[in-house]
Amino acid sequence: MSTPNSERKALVFDAIFGFVGFFAFLAFIQAVLNLFQPEPKVWPALLALVLVIATVTLWRIRRRWHDPS
Repeated sequence: MSTPNSERKALVFDAIFGFVGFFAFLAFIQAVLNLFQPEPKVWPALLALVLVIATVTLWRIRRRWHDPS
């Protein structure tokens, strides 16, 4: 049986994961739309890359934390 403290930590982690994932999605859309500009910038793609890497890292940590096999 899980303790209330571990449930709270799981909820906080899920909230952080959702926050980072949401902004990674927005940054990815912005980077794709930026490709169609006359002079595309590099920073939207770099921001999307950093946020997608952070999202994947958090997802892998969450999988390892919830599935200790």
